[in-house]
Amino acid sequence: MTPGRLPRLLGAGAAIAAAVAGAAVVIVALLDGGTAASGDPRPQTPADPETAAPTSSVRPPLDDPPDPGPVPVAHGLPAAELAAAVESSVRVYGPACRGIVREGSGFAAADGDLVVTIAHLMVGMEEPTVELHDGRELAAVLVAFDPVNDLAVLRVEGAGLRPLPLSEAVPDGTVGAVLAWEAEGSPDPTPFRIDRPVTVRTEVVNGDERIERQSWLLAAQTEVGDSGAALVAGVDGQTTAVGVAWGASRRGGGGVAYATRAGPLAALLSVSDLDQPAAVPGCG
Repeated sequence: MTPGRLPRLLGAGAAIAAAVAGAAVVIVALLDGGTAASGDPRPQTPADPETAAPTSSVRPPLDDPPDPGPVPVAHGLPAAELAAAVESSVRVYGPACRGIVREGSGFAAADGDLVVTIAHLMVGMEEPTVELHDGRELAAVLVAFDPVNDLAVLRVEGAGLRPLPLSEAVPDGTVGAVLAWEAEGSPDPTPFRIDRPVTVRTEVVNGDERIERQSWLLAAQTEVGDSGAALVAGVDGQTTAVGVAWGASRRGGGGVAYATRAGPLAALLSVSDLDQPAAVPGCG
């Protein structure tokens, strides 16, 4: 088995999350095989319209687990535009805590040698490798890490990818594609629909601090290895990354997924020194 074709590792935490009967608790499964938080990471919308963020829809608290409705059967993107976006997506993998190889997805943003992925994937991963759509496998270096929004940025010298534009200016009901990767080492776009913006109560990556993460609530069928995948949709006539997949749960066979919105990612890219290595978080 070559390193570029390592199978997805389904650890104990990779089981799809479900609500415990009779208990008001949702556990969100991280899409690289971990779990988002213990306790009560329940997605909720802001209670007071006066204090809600301008981009948040104000609705009653979500069901437990939330129900975003049926998963769309199509992504609604032109074939040529989707193919170009797929070429901007990558697989990220490497040995992490206890030597276990973990993997997720990622995509180019801001610079052809910069790859966005998910922060929880990078914990303990000193030597990440990025596999490109053309089969190349390149060493990567962590250059930015945001444990609150669960985002990480890697520099991959020589990748030469086409960066995806970023925007979260999309309405509820927007349909697009999650640019996730299959175990065989190939991109596999899957449809999603944004139900609404939500605030997910969870814990900071690699810590115990309770936080609130601004996310999209999605109707989408996701699986282990999809963490870090770009959510792409049509915005102002171009295929644009509107979020980064980070977790999922299940409700009666229908897909419920979560993605960090593109705004925090744009902010991270703007304030980070993307030419200098960042500290890789330890396993704790």
